[in-house]
Amino acid sequence: MIEIIGDKTQMFKLLIDTMPIYELLTEQEKGDYFKLAEKIQDQKITGVISAVTLSELISHLGKDLYRQKIKELFSTKLIIVEVSHGIAIRAGELHMNQKLPLGDALIAATGITENIKHVLTEDGHFDSQNFIKPINLKTALKLGR
Repeated sequence: MIEIIGDKTQMFKLLIDTMPIYELLTEQEKGDYFKLAEKIQDQKITGVISAVTLSELISHLGKDLYRQKIKELFSTKLIIVEVSHGIAIRAGELHMNQKLPLGDALIAATGITENIKHVLTEDGHFDSQNFIKPINLKTALKLGR
């Protein structure tokens, strides 16, 4: 979905949770995550991740893969947002008030702070909060046309 504001065109901005990034980096065949990567590279989708995702990825990828996959991630057009004081405070509030696990709270707070409306996730923790809407991969691909 592209919004026209005056003469400016704004791409669909999407917060991406850790597991979809993991799938994107480890997908063996050219499936839907490959399509997502193409849309990000072609700048049809502005993909945004939290710096927290890097820590979670290393844990999921393991010792043998993480260095290579993190280098691949850095070569993409994904925007990696550092954890600021504002994001940390917002995450603490989400963790305290909505009982989001801290990692998910930091990721959600990143999206909220960046004014992102949707998060690509399969994680049920995001369903309980009303600041950012969880969507699946098929919906993300449709919105990024």
